[in-house]
Amino acid sequence: MGTYPVVLFLHSWVRWAVVLLGVLALVRALGGWRGGREWTRGDRRLQVFCVSAFDTQMLLGMVLYSGVSPFTPFSLEGGLRESLSHPTLRFFGLEHPALMLLALVATHVGSAVSQRAEVSVSRHRAWALGLLVAMCLVACAIPWAGLSHGRPLFRGL
Repeated sequence: MGTYPVVLFLHSWVRWAVVLLGVLALVRALGGWRGGREWTRGDRRLQVFCVSAFDTQMLLGMVLYSGVSPFTPFSLEGGLRESLSHPTLRFFGLEHPALMLLALVATHVGSAVSQRAEVSVSRHRAWALGLLVAMCLVACAIPWAGLSHGRPLFRGL
């Protein structure tokens, strides 16, 4: 078994950690913001796990994009204009990585701003807003089954 199937399998499954931790952290942050709850050690732990899942997913994606995936040579080889005219190559060669990079940035910015905030409500608000942006981008960038460029929701080796 080559590198591509293993990295693709991991990338496919780590996405669920990103989605689940992102949604859980978003719900908790919105509740803390709205309810005026104190920022707790549990909030920080969940934040670290969520950001770490995003980082791990991006690392796996970068390994795929840097040449392990068969899509990358095709999307780069034929020139940008030709790649952009093919929906699947455009999605995996440009849209997916760009949107996920923006989601990662939003997650890190939300985390950093929340850590600098002095008041718990401000921490929850900054984290919630960063996650809200990130999760919307993630929802747009996942190759959902049923789309022309869709992939299975649960991939096996």
